[in-house]
Parts: sequence; structure tokens; C-alpha cells
Amino acid sequence: MKWMARLVVACLGLLSPTGSPSSAAPAPLRGISVDLSWTDNRVEKFLDTGAEKPGYQTSQIQLYISEQGRFFSRFNRVAKGKNNRLVNSAVSGEGRSVLNWRFEGRSIAADQKFAGSGARRIVVSFGDDASSCSLRVIHGKEGRGPIRYPGLTSHRPIELVRIEVINTSCQVRQGNVFGQ
Repeated sequence: MKWMARLVVACLGLLSPTGSPSSAAPAPLRGISVDLSWTDNRVEKFLDTGAEKPGYQTSQIQLYISEQGRFFSRFNRVAKGKNNRLVNSAVSGEGRSVLNWRFEGRSIAADQKFAGSGARRIVVSFGDDASSCSLRVIHGKEGRGPIRYPGLTSHRPIELVRIEVINTSCQVRQGNVFGQ
């Protein structure tokens, strides 16, 4: 499993945007919304104090794939603790801090490089008629180095000691989740 995470991160550097999104969009995946959620159980080390603490972060993504094959998403993360929330809303491809979605056959995938080091890959696989889906979330290191990032809202330097993705959920519905 560790080799897979390293491979994912190695591949992130090779990714580049492809031609028009609609040319790669399978017809059943156009005009649908997808609701994704999962929980990360974590052990984090605060680099300023050396203290290790368990915690969790819940993530929710609302995603719309337009009739033209463009991705629009809202990524909402809430970490353990009061007011520890971050929301990113954007069109795929607009900025480094948002999820940049792409089609991979009957699946869609997004990679997100962390602000420090490491990355996350989200893969959504669809059934034949795109009425059902499954979610897979992978976290990876860059080479042998640890995953490091600033805290979600505290911005304290953190090193990820261990992470386990649990409670994944994936639901498909017709139409635009954003109501436009």
C-alpha cells in the first residue's frame, strides 16, 4: 500500500491539463452531481512542540459535471476543534489549492498537493449507467520524506504520523447541485 501512495505522488508531477474536457466526458457522466464524504483518522505531530495528538477531519465534496464536461466543486473540511473549518469552492483547474478533476474512463479523479509536502488523490468510480459510485481517497508522501503541512486554521506546522480513511460515501443525482 505504501508503494502505491508513493507512485500516486510521483505521478502527480507528470499530470498536465488535457484538451477540451467535453471530449473526454462519457455521456452518462454529463449533467450529474456527486456528493462525496469521508473521515480521516489521524495522528499528527506538532513540529513547534513535538507533541503527537490523535484527531480526525471530515471532508465533504459537492461536485457537478456540466453537460459540456466541466467540473465545479465545493470542498468542505472540518477538523476536530472549535471553528476549525475550511471551504474551497472553484471551477476545476482554477488554482493550485483546489481539486483539479479529470476523466479517467468511467472514473473521475482529482489530485491535490498539500501546502507543505505530500498529496491527496480522490478517485470516484461509476457503475455502468452512472447512477451509483464508489469513492477511494489516498494520501501519499513525496519520496521518503514525511507529509507536512500547516494546520487547517491554526497554521501551526504539522507532520502527519498516521492516517486512515474511513466512512467513505458516494452518491449520484441528476442535475446541478449548485442549482444553476
